[in-house]
Amino acid sequence: MDGKKVLVADDEPFAQNLLKMLYGALKVECVVVSNGKEALEAYQKTPNFAHVLMDIHMPVMDGYDSTKQIRAHEKAKGLPKCKILGLSGDGDPKTKTACLTAGMDDLLVKPIKKEQLSQYL
Repeated sequence: MDGKKVLVADDEPFAQNLLKMLYGALKVECVVVSNGKEALEAYQKTPNFAHVLMDIHMPVMDGYDSTKQIRAHEKAKGLPKCKILGLSGDGDPKTKTACLTAGMDDLLVKPIKKEQLSQYL
């Protein structure tokens, strides 16, 4: 999977390091940001990610709002839809519905395994 790049938005340093390690094992470059606003800015600057892994609960801007703004940016610029995966410790069906409603493609529930990430590359 060399040459692929993903955007990870998560405010927890432990989760950031774990995800970098998992993506590294898949030979995927991982750009890490700490909140939804930074994710939006990174995506607007470089919209060529294999996918975006978006924690739904972050400071400054949460994953829901960031996703809505990324989708609006894609539409305004005529860009293809990037796969956006919500990330949460909460596997409640209402959480998944909220992710899909915001424009995410799926919800991954922590703890994450390498195999889960690889299926979206």
